Amino acid sequence: MEVQQRNDTRIYALSNGPNLPEWIGERARRNLAKRDSSIRRRIELLQDFAMPVASSKLVQSRDGRFIIAAGTYSPRIRCFELDQLSMKFERYVDSDVVDMLMLGEDYGKIAILQSDRNILFHAPYGQHYTLRIPTFGRMMAYEPTTCELFVACSGKAGRNSVSKSLGGGEVYRINLEEGRFSAPLHYSASTKASQQSELATVVGGNCISISPMHALTALGGDDGIVRFWDNRAPQGSAQDDMNLNPFCTLDVKSSTDGYGFYDSDSMLSFENPHEVTALAFNHTGMLLAAGTKGGNVALYDIRSSKPLHVKEHQYGLPIHTLRFHAGSGTILSGDPKLVKVWRTKPSALSSTFEHDYDGDMRVLGNYDGGGSDASNNMGMGSIVANIEGTANFTNFILGSDERDPTGNSSGLVLCAGEQPKMQAFYCPILGSAPRWCSFLDSITEELEEKDRSEEVSNNMDITGQSGGTIYEDYKFLTRSEIDALGIQNLVGTPLLRGYMHGFFIDIGLYNRIRAVANPFEYEEYRKKKIREKMEEKRASRIAPKKQKKAVNATLAERLEAKASEGKKASKAAKELLSDDRFGSLFNNPDYEIDEDDINFKLRNPSGVVQTTNNDRKKEDFDSDASNDSDEEDEMLDVTSGFKRVENDDDDDSNGWGDDDDDGGGDGMNHDSESDSEDGFRGAKVRGEAYLDVRALQQKKKIKTNDKTKTKTKTNKSKEKKNIMYEADEHESGIANAVKIGLGTADQTTLKKQKLLTEMSLADRLKMEQEKMTILSEAKRGRVKGEGATREMTYIPKDTLKKKAAQNTQTTDDFEKGNDERKRKRRGIKELGLKTPFKKVKS
Repeated sequence: MEVQQRNDTRIYALSNGPNLPEWIGERARRNLAKRDSSIRRRIELLQDFAMPVASSKLVQSRDGRFIIAAGTYSPRIRCFELDQLSMKFERYVDSDVVDMLMLGEDYGKIAILQSDRNILFHAPYGQHYTLRIPTFGRMMAYEPTTCELFVACSGKAGRNSVSKSLGGGEVYRINLEEGRFSAPLHYSASTKASQQSELATVVGGNCISISPMHALTALGGDDGIVRFWDNRAPQGSAQDDMNLNPFCTLDVKSSTDGYGFYDSDSMLSFENPHEVTALAFNHTGMLLAAGTKGGNVALYDIRSSKPLHVKEHQYGLPIHTLRFHAGSGTILSGDPKLVKVWRTKPSALSSTFEHDYDGDMRVLGNYDGGGSDASNNMGMGSIVANIEGTANFTNFILGSDERDPTGNSSGLVLCAGEQPKMQAFYCPILGSAPRWCSFLDSITEELEEKDRSEEVSNNMDITGQSGGTIYEDYKFLTRSEIDALGIQNLVGTPLLRGYMHGFFIDIGLYNRIRAVANPFEYEEYRKKKIREKMEEKRASRIAPKKQKKAVNATLAERLEAKASEGKKASKAAKELLSDDRFGSLFNNPDYEIDEDDINFKLRNPSGVVQTTNNDRKKEDFDSDASNDSDEEDEMLDVTSGFKRVENDDDDDSNGWGDDDDDGGGDGMNHDSESDSEDGFRGAKVRGEAYLDVRALQQKKKIKTNDKTKTKTKTNKSKEKKNIMYEADEHESGIANAVKIGLGTADQTTLKKQKLLTEMSLADRLKMEQEKMTILSEAKRGRVKGEGATREMTYIPKDTLKKKAAQNTQTTDDFEKGNDERKRKRRGIKELGLKTPFKKVKS
């Protein structure tokens, strides 16, 4: 609860406490109330006394038991039962609610004026009937004596002869007893307005009010004139009936001219700051208050055209609501910023006026509308209190009960505004609290006389309301943060509560999820802090003349190079480098450009080419190392399976020789070893790949000759050395040499192949198993050569010796077995067969 104090007047803002979300459970509400004093002291007069977005109108029933509020979005009305302090029902409507009236004693008969020119009539069971009016309505008033509903509208001239010639407008009358339209009330435009325009001027009605005592209807128009009709006079159906025309007018425009703080420059050309936007009669019907669009309120005695007082609202905003308060002798005038409470009659200390009990006033002396009493705190027009809310006001009412249905002795002010929660204020100086919230009297007596505005302002939450501990146990996450944590499956569950552009999650659950999603977050944070401290230390040192950009250094170098070229593009490059708006492009790692990304290469082919050219410029053009290495890599690809032989006599070598040189190489070392384990040495590479190797050499020779011609005389071209290759030391070396046309198979290999063909299937399977056992003992290693690293698999020599011994034993056993089979061959007689052709004696 917030306390607003002006002099000795205290106003208690009952709804300025923190807003609790609807999805917070009752248990969480109790826990918050234990920890937060602002929540514990918060007062909730009516449960769910709010709208989803904003509220526009408040109306209380005549018996004081129900309050109906209209709001948006979507457009709806809500009925609150004061005895139960809760909402009774909620109904949706088709369009925004402009005005609303309760025609009966309770909520049984409701008239709702919508912005789409429809008037809805609701019964206890729901919508009963819809009526459409010719033009857009602005306000309604109900006359119970004739059972007629008056609708002030805009944009249509009167139908009688006077209105057609001078211009004007109409007030629609709906006879609810007969269920039909009655003849509308006509009025004409003012004489000055009609003289200024040749065409008929259309004057709309902004507000309408009916006196509770003598059925006098007052209409406030766009031209600053208040027109009066007497409903007691018989009104016929003829359009030119004199009783349908106003019998008198009141010029509010001339009375308020020269008053106010409105800004004429901010108003449109067609807007009139003297338009009458609000009207109200007091309970006796003798006083009339008229509010204007410029923020002025003129107080009249209906027996005089001269205002008793003109009250100025310093904001200069339109007055939307006026309400007399008979119990305190004040009037409440509201604009979007505040509700001003000021006196309509002087107090007992002043002798300027004499008052009767019924509120009638009799002037004893001359009064010019702004005399000495106006400057007195107890005189007419003196301010009693200013009620300021947390959002713009659109309408307000005085809360009442069954004992005081009119609210003339109530100190409770209920305001509709441009925020979800409808605001409530308690002013003890106006009167006591209604019966249904009588606890306010005892609470205000126990409150400390201390301004709590500083405490509330220092404890603001994310919604701009006081009480920052409400969301202390919750963490707000956006959609991108949810995707980063990988908890998309929790969207739509009670664990994630949607709010605005994100979600609320319990802080404990959020910490556990973050710990699982990023377990090394602390280490990264620690390294980041250390890196920042190291960079700060480096910054204190003497920096070089030219410092490289921390991020996108390549882009910065390209821009600097462009800026130094002196072309048209140099101006744009200089601006980009010097503009502070693009400073993060070279400092923030989040804006780093990944030039290796395929998307960058596809979208920026010129950038890729530029990067390649810059790399080439950095190379030494006098050296052929890069070209030689590239061509040697190509040769290595062709002669894969071989390694380069280091030759000590490179200086004496003269190349590969002529094309017809097929014999031993000139200056080449030959080795006749043909062992399968040691490989071979000394052979020229002339197999199927010889032609490819030769073509590469010729191509390289041509390039070398071209470069030699362009070089200076001091730079002599180097002679190409002979490059020798030998097969890898592996069993497959012989096979590779045979495939490319080098060497021949030895006798041992042929002998092995012959034995394999003569072996039985069982012996072959046994040999394969033994071979797999040996291969399982094979080892792998990496061999580094010039320009490449190759992985090879080899078998240790001790394993090969065991294998050779086993093979020799197997061969001997096989040969011995053949000899024994040949010697022990059995004849047919040894089979013991009987002679099949033995003659049988007869």
